Amino acid sequence: MIKSIYKKNACKFLISLIPVVIVGVMAPLRSYIMQLLIDSKSYKDLAEKCLIAAAFSIAVFIFEWIGKKRQAAVVRDMEKDLRDQVMCKLFYISANQFEKKGLAYYLSKFTTDIGIILNDGVNNMYGMIMQFAFVVVAVVYLLCVEPFILLIVAVVSIVQFGVPNILKKKIASSRKEYTEAVEVYLDGVKNDLGGHKVIRTYDAVKQILGKQAKLSDFVSRKNEYSSKTLYWAQALASFVNNAAFLIVLGSCLFFVAAGRITLGEVVGITNMMNFVLTPSKAIANGMIQLKAMDKVKAEWESLLELESENDNKESLEENIREIRLEHVHQKINDSFSLDKLMLHFEKGKKYAIVGKSGSGKSSIIKLLTEYGADYDGRVLINGKELSELNRESIMRVSPVCYQQTYIFNDTVFHNVALYQEYSKEEVINALKKAGIYDTIQKLPNGVDEKIRENGSNFSGGELQRIALARLFLRNKTMTFLDEITSGLDNETAYEIEKRLLDEDMTIINITHRYNKALMQRYNEIIVMDSGKIVERGSFDELIEKGEVFYNLFKILSE
Repeated sequence: MIKSIYKKNACKFLISLIPVVIVGVMAPLRSYIMQLLIDSKSYKDLAEKCLIAAAFSIAVFIFEWIGKKRQAAVVRDMEKDLRDQVMCKLFYISANQFEKKGLAYYLSKFTTDIGIILNDGVNNMYGMIMQFAFVVVAVVYLLCVEPFILLIVAVVSIVQFGVPNILKKKIASSRKEYTEAVEVYLDGVKNDLGGHKVIRTYDAVKQILGKQAKLSDFVSRKNEYSSKTLYWAQALASFVNNAAFLIVLGSCLFFVAAGRITLGEVVGITNMMNFVLTPSKAIANGMIQLKAMDKVKAEWESLLELESENDNKESLEENIREIRLEHVHQKINDSFSLDKLMLHFEKGKKYAIVGKSGSGKSSIIKLLTEYGADYDGRVLINGKELSELNRESIMRVSPVCYQQTYIFNDTVFHNVALYQEYSKEEVINALKKAGIYDTIQKLPNGVDEKIRENGSNFSGGELQRIALARLFLRNKTMTFLDEITSGLDNETAYEIEKRLLDEDMTIINITHRYNKALMQRYNEIIVMDSGKIVERGSFDELIEKGEVFYNLFKILSE
């Protein structure tokens, strides 16, 4: 929570306020020093007051430097806490919850939103507190010199404080529209830059640049609208401030003529007046900024308070012995559902799930792991109902290997170990089991060779083997495979699947490949069509049956 971050840093914040308040008290007193200098009675008196003024200026500089330094340190710590809390939350919620928002949405939290919270919130508070100290000192001074002028200044200041309330809803709404526009823009940039090669290959640069220009114009206009709204409120406050200055100056000249104040006091009053009106304007603008960040702050609070779907659910600490699906129905979307599934996966056996594209193969794995909590029927893992289990714990004991291999922009070692405490020897053994170590050891830095962004210095098959080494390193007894050989050449795909089948582990493999030698090694082949199981059995049984699988095999076998 943002409040907890404020609370955590409260002591440092309060300590850093000491030099801020000191500067806030001292700065307005320069007006009083100007008054003393002008009203000096002799050269000696003037020289003494000049020395006082010089010492005073040095003191203000020192305290202001200390204050800014401490402020920067507090903002640094709060920025780190904000980033750390959001990052922790994003890895705490389930994959299902994470994917409900686009990646651009979360990126905007780390960029635009953090900037708004720190600048419009934390830094703004420092400024408002200093401005408030200016006002207090100036009010005391004006009260002592000429209470009537203080009354004029007070009326104008009240008017200035009312300005934010006139436009506060419009300002907050326009700022929110701008942050949402930035999310749309970032999403567009991410997608188009990610497809850089495709765009260049198909000569679509002109069209993409045109699309990006429209997105850029869209976000710029939203920023302009947000700024215009804010500037309008600030201009209104400036008008009031300028009018007040003319009124106060006229009043001072009247009092000089009446002999009630000196010329030095006029200078002191007009300067001190700025420490009421200008800070009042700054405080009013600060209130506008605080109001403007309300929606952004509320969205952050909502994200940080989001509870994981896995909260308060039992963790699966033991290896999976069996999985049962009994009369399971799950709606995937308006036009597709898993229907009447009856399955039994046993420890140590190998299962292949096959079928045409869109038949529901991947939906089964999603049901059993991180996605789709709502279903009818029973799903039992080691006799425990799936809906009562922490799904992250299921993935920890039985990882999912996906078709799209995610590779970090880091070394081969860290891509396999994933920053966990594995030795180099253990990682090398895992790479050997995955059949990629012979290639890795020929590289200039071996396992310490850095994989470039998107794995551009490795082939697709090599990247898939590196991902496979992650699984072998952890010695899991069960894994889910989601078309991991899709997009690979036949020889590489065969070798990778063969290595997995050689392992002493339970395998549930979604595949579109129908290699006879490999298919014969599966204990059971499950054939899906339109969300239903239409056939099941061993390879030989299904071929002899001569129906759905037989026809698929004839068409797709290699």
